[in-house]
Amino acid sequence: MLRTSLLVLCLLLLPVVDAADAQAVVRKDAPADARAERSGTWSARSTTGLTLGGTWTAVPDSTGGTVTGTWTLADASGGTRASGAWSAAWTPALRSGDWRAVVTGRDGELAGTFTSNVPLGRNVPFADLFARAARDAVSGGWRMGGLAGAWSVRAAH
Repeated sequence: MLRTSLLVLCLLLLPVVDAADAQAVVRKDAPADARAERSGTWSARSTTGLTLGGTWTAVPDSTGGTVTGTWTLADASGGTRASGAWSAAWTPALRSGDWRAVVTGRDGELAGTFTSNVPLGRNVPFADLFARAARDAVSGGWRMGGLAGAWSVRAAH
């Protein structure tokens, strides 16, 4: 179950605990909005009904097409069960992208795709999705191999 939980969770671009393992690199000459770290909570549900949640951090790159950050997987009492790093690349015209995640203390990488249900313009930078999450929860779908489901994130104000 923990392995499945980690697979489902890692789809999310999303989370916080051991930030030393995954520091995002942002150029110093990048616009302030591109350097702004965001953080919040996430949840994901698989088509089999498994529901997961945790926390995330995200730092957009200066071009607005990719984001890197950290994530945690929380248990029912709020304790951290796993943590790691994630990155995602965004194709604004399709409102979709690819994600990758690593789990602290484990070898290998998880990867998949995601879509967003957020009604943004066709050429909107990835950072705008996170800015929107500060106002309202944003959601979409995810896929990793034969697994699929829905995701939702909310950013702290």
